[in-house]
Amino acid sequence: MELHEHALPLTRGQVDIWLSQETAGSRTDWQVGWFVPIRGLVDPDVLDRGIRQVVVEAEALRVNFCEVDGQVFQKAIDDPSLELARHDLRHSQNPVHDAYRLALAIQRTPLWPGPLYKFVLYQTRSDEFHLFICSHHIVLDGFGTVLITKRIAEVYSALISGKPVPAAAFGSLRDLVDYESDYEESGEYLEDRAYWCENLPAENASGYQLPQVANRPDSYVASTPIQFDPAVVNRVDEFCEVVGVRRASVITAACALLVREWCAGGSEVALDFPVSRRVGAQSKTFPAMVSGFVSLSLRALPSSTVAAFCEHVETQIGDALRHQRFPVHVLENNSGPRGTGQGAARVAVNFIPSVTVPPFGNAPASIVYTSFGRVNHFGLYFVKDGDQLFLVTAGAGRPFSDFDVSDLAQRLQRLLLAMVEDPQAWLSSVEVVDEVEGARLDVLG
Repeated sequence: MELHEHALPLTRGQVDIWLSQETAGSRTDWQVGWFVPIRGLVDPDVLDRGIRQVVVEAEALRVNFCEVDGQVFQKAIDDPSLELARHDLRHSQNPVHDAYRLALAIQRTPLWPGPLYKFVLYQTRSDEFHLFICSHHIVLDGFGTVLITKRIAEVYSALISGKPVPAAAFGSLRDLVDYESDYEESGEYLEDRAYWCENLPAENASGYQLPQVANRPDSYVASTPIQFDPAVVNRVDEFCEVVGVRRASVITAACALLVREWCAGGSEVALDFPVSRRVGAQSKTFPAMVSGFVSLSLRALPSSTVAAFCEHVETQIGDALRHQRFPVHVLENNSGPRGTGQGAARVAVNFIPSVTVPPFGNAPASIVYTSFGRVNHFGLYFVKDGDQLFLVTAGAGRPFSDFDVSDLAQRLQRLLLAMVEDPQAWLSSVEVVDEVEGARLDVLG
């Protein structure tokens, strides 16, 4: 691509991904994939039209990149190429399994240098389809995947019913670049920087006792989603009403206690906490890469009560979210961006935006992620779909990559039930691991 007058610089988040990809040497680590299971009849031709329209509307998605004199630029493609590949798997012995197998092959095929998106439709039954979407994280984050999916459903439903298509509300590529550059030149940026200079985790927090292994080729593939028992979720919600905290704070507190048992950092626990960085109405219209992460520093004192610890986590999350736009990694790792293998190895606790999407015509639909992109160590992803809560994991970081996702889900649910049983119980009385594992950890550390 030649440099054009409409070419724009990359945002800081995009530059981080660009540099990570260039140094790591992999063209697929940063690819994000998700299925949209559609339980009903779908007209593939109309869906093709709908997807084409949405790609044209999503300017920040349909970009190409070029490097000129050491600086990287991006420009929206005016006439984007798009093909909705179609596969009829109805005669397969296990059509859904085959759809996932084929999607994984796509996931492992580089999209770079572009187009940085791909759409495939699998028909798994006469009245069931699985739409697979794969994109590069440099143009789309988790929030953006939901925006894109909802808009495709909205456009398809209008087209199939013969009604006018509602106007798109996507922000432009220029709006995105201005949104980021205006922040970096603002007093808010300096205030956020000052906050994080004072609140980064200690270097020795959450040092893992088990030897780590190199990332495997499949270490970024998302696990099978495991649903939490609705009764457990209800108990947690009741606890939240009594204590006055949010569900995410209680779940994060449970994750911190689990991490504390497997690290040598004592009562200090450090987590990576991915954030949307979308703090205004305009930013929530970008089907683009905006997200980042902050470092969550928690103190799980044995003498603290469960309620007090959850309140502490709530406060820490609230403070972090107020300063979420700052690129924390520039303070933690001056030698390079996170994701290059040089950053601290921490568990990430990620609350994915609600994946509830409108129906495609009369056919209900949802989102199931197959990859969240590159994972620095290990990620615990909590996915909300209506009243249902799911756990998904990804990453090669030990010890948690040694556990099956169903095992981790059971551990977290047992821990949550123990925590909400008595808000005034000491943390020291909450059993996180059994006696056998406790003895093993004593030997290790």
